[in-house]
Amino acid sequence: MPDPVTIIQGIGALKTVIDSIRGAVGLAKDVRLYGGSTEQQQQVIEASLTLASSNAAIAEVQLAQAFGYELCKCDFPPTPMRTVGYFNRDHGERRAGDAVYECPKCGTTNAGPFNYQRTVPERQKAG
Repeated sequence: MPDPVTIIQGIGALKTVIDSIRGAVGLAKDVRLYGGSTEQQQQVIEASLTLASSNAAIAEVQLAQAFGYELCKCDFPPTPMRTVGYFNRDHGERRAGDAVYECPKCGTTNAGPFNYQRTVPERQKAG
């Protein structure tokens, strides 16, 4: 069961993202409305869009955490991991039948290479 406080934080983060996107879009419309744009105005727009993108990534992580997803710390913000199978035998604190999670970016699992039954196709490696 997801923690209610974490869900509320995720919703708050989502609201921040929406507000950031609205602000960036409004800024771009104002620049277009008043004609042309200087290099300085372009830099302000770029910074606003970068901030909105960063806020969106952080909100995604907070929502994933609220819904109980495991997080991989290979990057910042952390990457929500996907369920790819189940443990086929007890392994440390894990019991047979527990979910196995894999990072879609780096491929790390919480099981190691041989302790689980994969239920989805292999991850496509980058490059």
